[in-house]
Amino acid sequence: MKKMIWILVAAVAMMSSAAFANESCAGVAAGEKAYNEKDYERAIDEWRTCVDNGMEDPDLYYNLGNAYFRNGKLGFAVYYYKSALRLRPNDPDIQHNLGFATAMTKDKVEEDEEENPLLSGLFKIHHALSLKVQLFILLGLFWCFVIFAIARRLTGNEKTRNILVGSSFILVFAFCITGASAGYKIFIAETEAIGVVTAADADVTSAPDHKSQTLNTLSEGTSFEVLSEQGQFLEIKLGDRIKGFVHKKDVGVIK
Repeated sequence: MKKMIWILVAAVAMMSSAAFANESCAGVAAGEKAYNEKDYERAIDEWRTCVDNGMEDPDLYYNLGNAYFRNGKLGFAVYYYKSALRLRPNDPDIQHNLGFATAMTKDKVEEDEEENPLLSGLFKIHHALSLKVQLFILLGLFWCFVIFAIARRLTGNEKTRNILVGSSFILVFAFCITGASAGYKIFIAETEAIGVVTAADADVTSAPDHKSQTLNTLSEGTSFEVLSEQGQFLEIKLGDRIKGFVHKKDVGVIK
């Protein structure tokens, strides 16, 4: 339990440091000025400077997606919209712009009919709160549990003690559910990688080299699952029919 406390405290401290770093990037304001003046190329350069300096912010990624879209670079637009959505899964503006940009891509992959309504509902609940919010909730639940435990030891009233015990069980249950959801998000963030074609097109080859057979060609803005990294190539999968290797220079990877 002590280890969990320190993990949560460290996570909150890291988020605070990141927020401070975000506010200190001068390129944010300069990019907004350029964007408002419809100088999208300069806006991209300013905002990319912040990204290159380690800034990870959904608003920054969303703005970059808008700038790239208006600059006619669909692949990078999709890439940054998806990057923004990964940090803020339920943002309607990001979802709308991503859907609009994705609809313009040439490659269409038919997906299976949607799953069980119960599972769909659980995933909606799972994505209702960001990982950052869940970490704060976990910290709050933990300290509530500590306060209830201390109060239970100090009180001499049996009825009050029983209420505190029942409330403690509810807090533990809420902590476990929220912790499972947050843990799953961390697992996905650490293990799942999505790629987007940022070049005009990308050849899918049978092996990780330029001499191998070209199996398919993916158009700009197409998204796919990244399975592994092999030198200058990525092993990828798109739907049930497309699997092979693409060169890193043709794509962007969202981790």
